[in-house]
Amino acid sequence: MSDTPRLSPPGPSGPSDGLRSHCAALRSHARRLRAEAAALDWRGPQADAFRAEVTVLADRCSRAADGFALAAAQLDGVHGGVTARVTAAGRSRGPSPR
Repeated sequence: MSDTPRLSPPGPSGPSDGLRSHCAALRSHARRLRAEAAALDWRGPQADAFRAEVTVLADRCSRAADGFALAAAQLDGVHGGVTARVTAAGRSRGPSPR
């Protein structure tokens, strides 16, 4: 049995809750990756390189979770009451067409 959270698609609770579910899952993955890398009994340069790669992956999960949390907050209108559409380059293109 896995301790990985099961994700359900956004339902009546709204898309921001779906984003928060993905955020929680990514944070869980990051914690597990860090814990498993720390608990590894393998020693030596290859083990250190492996742990470094796992740490990079855990950091990427954490950054992605931060992005999902920000997107959920924007959908909820937390940032100044105006949700901005964001382009791929990260620039605001004005208010959301709600």
